[in-house]
Amino acid sequence: MKHYAMIFYPTRTLTPEEIQQRKVEIAVWVKQVQEMGVSLDPRGFGQPTANLSARGGEIVSQENSGGPTFSNIVFFDSSSEDQAMHIAKTHPGLRYGVTLVMREWTSPLETPAAP
Repeated sequence: MKHYAMIFYPTRTLTPEEIQQRKVEIAVWVKQVQEMGVSLDPRGFGQPTANLSARGGEIVSQENSGGPTFSNIVFFDSSSEDQAMHIAKTHPGLRYGVTLVMREWTSPLETPAAP
């Protein structure tokens, strides 16, 4: 099993009707993914509360850089990259102007097996 994360970047504001229809479509998608034996772990994010960086050894707060802000991350495990890609490619958000980035990740809690 490999760990994957789908990171969502909204590109436009949805109408109330689109938001409602997207909810319905996502519920159907979740059921289809669960029927594949895959559990989803979604996490939602609000607006950034801080944009911090180090300058000359000092931590400074900056205004939002205006770069893309992600809104949600969905973590899941998959037995194959093909399955993971299928899950990502069929997410309904893509039809509602979202940019989806999928990344494989490794948990810091997992330690490599001894040789």
